[in-house]
This record gives sequence, C-alpha cells and structure tokens, in this order.
Amino acid sequence: MGGIINWMGGWPKEGLLSASEWEARCAAAARGLKPAGDTGAASGDIRLREKLAADGLLFAPAEDIGSIALAPGADAALDRAARCLLAPGDNALAERLTSRSALHILRKAGADVHAVAADEFGMIPEELSRSIEQLRPRLVYAAPNGTDPEGRVWSDERRLALLQICAEAEVPVVIDDRQAGLQFDSRPGAQQMNLPDRSPIASTAEQAGDVWTIGELPPGTIAGLRFGWVTVSGRTASGWERMTDSRNRAEGVPAAEQLALLSLMEGEELEPLLIAMRFVCRAKLGLLIEQLELQRLPGAAWREPNAGMHLWLALPEGLDSDALLRAAWQNGLLFQPGGAFYAADPERARLRLTPVHSDERQIRAGVARLAETMGEFLGRWV
Repeated sequence: MGGIINWMGGWPKEGLLSASEWEARCAAAARGLKPAGDTGAASGDIRLREKLAADGLLFAPAEDIGSIALAPGADAALDRAARCLLAPGDNALAERLTSRSALHILRKAGADVHAVAADEFGMIPEELSRSIEQLRPRLVYAAPNGTDPEGRVWSDERRLALLQICAEAEVPVVIDDRQAGLQFDSRPGAQQMNLPDRSPIASTAEQAGDVWTIGELPPGTIAGLRFGWVTVSGRTASGWERMTDSRNRAEGVPAAEQLALLSLMEGEELEPLLIAMRFVCRAKLGLLIEQLELQRLPGAAWREPNAGMHLWLALPEGLDSDALLRAAWQNGLLFQPGGAFYAADPERARLRLTPVHSDERQIRAGVARLAETMGEFLGRWV
C-alpha cells in the first residue's frame, strides 16, 4: 500500500525553498543579532513590516506600519485578534460554511458563532444586516478573497456591502486573507504577488469601521517557516493596544527568521516563490479533479475552486465523512471530515481534500484509495 497520504492540510516539512537553505539563511541572520534579539518583538522588525507593506502583501499603507503585527502563521494571528476583540459570551458572525480552524479559534475565545446566509457571491447583504440587528455581534469573520474549504472568491459588490454594513453598525470585520495570494486568475497582471483586486476594500478604507486583516505566506512556500500577520485599517481599532502587550511578545516570529525573510524579499527572491506556489496549487488541484473524474465516484460532486489549496467534495447522501475517514485511514489516506466546517447545521456527507503537498504519484494513489474506501461503504448498502 505504501505510506499514509495526508490530505488533511497543515504545514508540510518541505517547501519550494528547502529546509536546509532556509536554516542556512536563518543561521546567517542570527549571527548579526544582539544576544537579546533572538525572540522577535510581537509587532515584528520595523524594516520587515515596511517591506511587506511596500510590496503589497499587507492590507495596510506603507506609512502605517504601526498597525501591523507579525505572528507564526495565520491561525496564530487570528487567535491574537480574537483574544483582543472577544470576551466570553460575545456573538460573532460568519458564513455557514467557514474555515474549521477559524471556527475553533473564535469559539475558544468565548464567542458564540452564528451563521449568515450566503451564496456563491458571498454573504447576502440583507441577511447580514438582519443578523447584526438581531444578534449585536462583536465581530464579523469572512474570507472574501478565498474561502476555506470551497475556495470561492466573493464578488466586489459583496465585499463592499460587507464593509459598509459593518461600518454603519460599528461592528469590526475580520478579513481572513490567508488564501488571497492563491487566486487562480488569468487576468493581465495576475502573476504579480498582489494578485487579488483589493480596490473595492481599499477605496472605502477611510469610511470603513475597524477592519482586521489576517494573512500568511502559504504553507509549503518556505520549509520550516510559519509566517503570518494581522493588520488594522479604518478607524482606530478597539483592542489593538492589547495586540503587542507583554502577553503577546513571546508569540512573535523569531528575529532571525524575520531578518532572513527580509533578506529574501530585498533580493527579490520571494515573489517568484509565491508565483510558483500559486502554480503548484492550481496544477495539483487540477490533477486531483482529473483523477476524480476518471474514477467516476458514485454520487460524488465538487466545484472547481477559484483559489486556495483545497477541494470541497460532496459525498452520496447518507455517507458520513467521519466514518469514511476511519476506513480511509486503514487504506492509507487522511482527509478532513466536513462537519467541523459549518457554523450551524453541519452536513456530514462532505469532506475537504488538500493535495497540494503531495506529488503526482501520491495524488493518483490517493484518489484510488478514496474510491476503494467509498466502494467498500457503498457496497454495504447494495
């Protein structure tokens, strides 16, 4: 059978920039540090924040780097933002189908997460307004530039409506942009680092309320590096002063890693890696879909994603993805069951596949193992 094929997502051991090369770069950067400078401030090295903003990776103007804090990955950044914004018993709003890790983080911070009705274009504005009026949420969470698990990209109109409605209601918005740089777009200029067209948001930033934006370098870009950030724009954000207080200083990115990344960016070596990562994700998701089509899995359905690392797969009705995972593990395949991705009314006949850290042989074998496992289950019903 071979080893386990892991399509659960997360951070792989290797990356487009190898672990050995990244370790060498970090070691070189560390030699230039003062003895007390090896943990990294919670907000991050000022030069790195300036470079990130200037290169368009952050939703923040280059002159406003005081509203940028670094973290070891997007989940860590979201966790810090949630702890600054939420208290136990607060309400939060999200799409019904939402990032599993985001739901966990918001709930861990004490929030009751309520679902807002959405369609393929994003949250339905009338439903968002109604939910805000009824529930008085402390924040609204959304990922308009690349949802997890579906990989949808919202329309510009829905992104604008989100900001305008929340600004009028004085409700902070948390934008999860961790997959924004992985949009699969054929427009002219789409190979640039700042691929997503953020003009609908940027053009209303001054009129918007508190907008907290979460981002990260995609897992698998640089081996061993977990690098994320949170920025704030709009009005002065309540809770930001807690972002960089003493409780959070130990949660920053190590100073050596910050300096190594800065060196990579100054040498114009990061952008090609991000472009390559986007190509890899699109190619491997394309191969996954091709193999699913060849297998003709009975009752399975999916929609080709517009962004990200994942494919959201619908199973035949009545097939439980948690039970399927237990059987798939015996056949050498792991994936994320779908129930945990719902803010309300979970559907258990769904699962998320993340093949982008697997090679071509593993993708072909993984789909064959999935087909074998589904066949075992479906055969029991005949």
